[in-house]
Amino acid sequence: MLVDLLNFIHLIILFLPVIIYYIPVKYLSGIFKYIFLILILIPIHWDFLDGKCLFTLFTEQQGGLIEAETTSGFSEEYLEWLYRPIMKLIGWKWNSKGLNNMVNLHWLVNFVLLWYFLFFKTNCKLV
Repeated sequence: MLVDLLNFIHLIILFLPVIIYYIPVKYLSGIFKYIFLILILIPIHWDFLDGKCLFTLFTEQQGGLIEAETTSGFSEEYLEWLYRPIMKLIGWKWNSKGLNNMVNLHWLVNFVLLWYFLFFKTNCKLV
């Protein structure tokens, strides 16, 4: 149960930069700065945890992920439906290096979406 909740939160966080476009700005005004901070810190903390997310490590310890072929167990299990077609289109192999590239591409898109939302969609009303 706890593992399922963590995996659900993990997915929400990954797609939050898309989700916020559907939330009225008035509901985000007090919390956007914290959402933004958390989202930009996520890829940075991977370096301290041998390239893994804190959520992924905890989920693995609880036995909540399949035995992964790569170093990105969460992405391999829950995001293959999205990542594999994009990786095939780009020409990346489904291995640790290719999946790491795809995860970084996903976060690049997330950061661009956050930047556009903050500076163009809301005209900096959230800062």
